[in-house]
Formats: sequence, structure tokens, C-alpha cells
Amino acid sequence: MAPLVPAVYVLTDKFIKANPNASRKFVEATAKAIEWARITPRDEVVARYEKIINARGRKEDTSTVKFWKSTGVAGKGGLISDKEFDTWIHWLENEGVLKEGQLKIKDLYTNEFNPFVNEKK
Repeated sequence: MAPLVPAVYVLTDKFIKANPNASRKFVEATAKAIEWARITPRDEVVARYEKIINARGRKEDTSTVKFWKSTGVAGKGGLISDKEFDTWIHWLENEGVLKEGQLKIKDLYTNEFNPFVNEKK
């Protein structure tokens, strides 16, 4: 069984370079939403999700929202850590998909734009 892959959004280096403000705003908004969901009482989060879904006017079913437990994101504000990629890289190396040392963790992600980067967990 493969280890879990970290849940991340991907912005390419090209996109970030061409759109640094949009990149920063996207990461900041996502981080704040994750942290809000982490610290807000569950019933309030579920109610907000239902309100958002209903306001879209797409006739979406909100019945599964009642089963929501968390965002599933471990790091404060969605901060990413080396260990989230380390396990995956080692597994791919052991399976022969990657050569040992082919990928460097620090080349795979950054917390540069995350407003929680300097806060303690």
C-alpha cells in the first residue's frame, strides 16, 4: 500500500513569477480558510459550508456536509513540512520509480507565501 500523498495545491514557478501577487493572495486566503476551519466549532463550519453550497444556486446536495470532521490538513494554516513528502519520496525510491536522491524535498514545496510560516504550531 502506498503512503498518503500530501494534499497540496500546485502553482508552477512560471505562474508564481508571472503572478506573484495573485500567488500570495491565493495562498494567504487558502491558509486563512484552513485555519478558520481548524479553530471554529464544527457546527459553525458545517453551517457555513451548507450556506456556501446553497448560495451557489446549483441545486447541489448538502446531505454529506453533515459528515464533515476536518479539513484533513495537519499543519497550522496548511503549512507543509518535509515529512509530508519524505515518506512518499522514500517509497518511490524503494519501488524504483525514482533514483535515490533524484528529488530534493526543498525543491518540491515552499511555505514562502503562507502567512502562518513564522508562527509556532
